Amino acid sequence: MSGAGGLRDAGARAARWEDAIGRHVSELETPVVVADLDVVDRNVARAAAYARERGLALWPHLKTHKTVALAARQRDAGAAGFTVAKTREAELFAAAGFGPLLLHYPAWGTAKWERLAQVAGQVPLTVALDSLAAAEGLDRALRARGTSAEVLIELDAGMRRTGVGGAAEALALAEGVERLAPAGGAASHSAGGAPMSSAPSGASASGLRVAGISCYPGHVRGTLAEVRDGLARVEQLLRATRDAFAAAGIRCDRVSGGSTATLFLAHETVMTEVRAGNYVFLDRSEARGAWQEDDAALQVHASVISTSVPGRMVLDTGSKTLGEAGAPAGLTGWGRLTTAPGAEVVSLNEEHAVCELPPELAATARVGDRHQLVPNHACTCVNLHDAILAARNGVVEEVWPLLTRGEVR
Repeated sequence: MSGAGGLRDAGARAARWEDAIGRHVSELETPVVVADLDVVDRNVARAAAYARERGLALWPHLKTHKTVALAARQRDAGAAGFTVAKTREAELFAAAGFGPLLLHYPAWGTAKWERLAQVAGQVPLTVALDSLAAAEGLDRALRARGTSAEVLIELDAGMRRTGVGGAAEALALAEGVERLAPAGGAASHSAGGAPMSSAPSGASASGLRVAGISCYPGHVRGTLAEVRDGLARVEQLLRATRDAFAAAGIRCDRVSGGSTATLFLAHETVMTEVRAGNYVFLDRSEARGAWQEDDAALQVHASVISTSVPGRMVLDTGSKTLGEAGAPAGLTGWGRLTTAPGAEVVSLNEEHAVCELPPELAATARVGDRHQLVPNHACTCVNLHDAILAARNGVVEEVWPLLTRGEVR
């Protein structure tokens, strides 16, 4: 499927919602995902202002919202580039005119390497890698097409998921990538296209070029004090690795990291780039620390379809609508009911959300009542839908088709 085809398909899937524009959200058929435009704009502006004032490059993660409309808002606010998780996301957003792009996910397999080599011919591309095997395959594909990409060596900052284990391992991998370049190549360039004076003399005009290091401190969450403490340990790893690269003459002017939870403390580290994504919407997992419940812009609108079981009501939004993300630490339930404080979503089936009600709510609950829920995790919720309806003061202003819904390859 071409990039243009992907854009057409996304628009076709969202066409059913075109008549929603101008209508009040209370008139919409449920279940439906609605974003509050005032809150979205506030979140986008807040993150952009922080990065600008602190001299950091903001690379928002597009896997959260998957939409052209929000990517454009982030670009207009000053985003330096965009992060994607999958090769197909890179293809579709490049075709839509967005770049530079950072693929922060280990790409494996000939098909993916060849597609990324093509993307690198459209927009400046960076990849995060933690193995020489993946680097070798992508390097071959880039050279065959005559394109290039920058590499960030990914570090395991504590998630125990991807990334090499420390400074020595990161340096060894960086040196391995550097050895892929044939002798006598041209000078290295940054993702923005400017020549880098610190580029190694053996860097080539095509293929991979080491540009720095990256990490994802997704395990660092909680109160602001807890986040600061956890990030201090991540900083030790980043600083040690950066210094090891410098001592070896390996380029490391890009230090990429961060998350929504750690976003506003990135300036206390050696990070030069931050890759938060969830901040545009927030959810129950992220509405803490520097963020509040009022910062949650995304809600699922649902209707009560049953009150037959005493003390309970059932909504028409199950795991196929909300996703199956469990409650964050310290909380329970499968979403926060903003329209029914005191109620709790105690279980999800594929099509049902079962809510336990306090006596005062149980006495008044009726079939047909409408409610709104903040999902536990916005990213997985969004990926289940064809479009997000964007409303201001309760009136739908825009329909945002999901350009990369379900694009897992």
